[in-house]
Amino acid sequence: MKTILYWTIQHSRQAVHEFRLRTTYWWLSQQVEFLEWRMRWEVRGLPAESNPVPTPVGQGG
Repeated sequence: MKTILYWTIQHSRQAVHEFRLRTTYWWLSQQVEFLEWRMRWEVRGLPAESNPVPTPVGQGG
């Protein structure tokens, strides 16, 4: 009986530890994904703001 109880406690602790690690890993991957998206968005937006492209003026006839 003691062996079963000890085994259950150890495996419960291991399961909680694994759950915390998986949750932390998921949260960190979400943060990295967001930062990558934000960097791509900022890089895409910066050249348009800093170097506006002049529009050609059509010649009237």
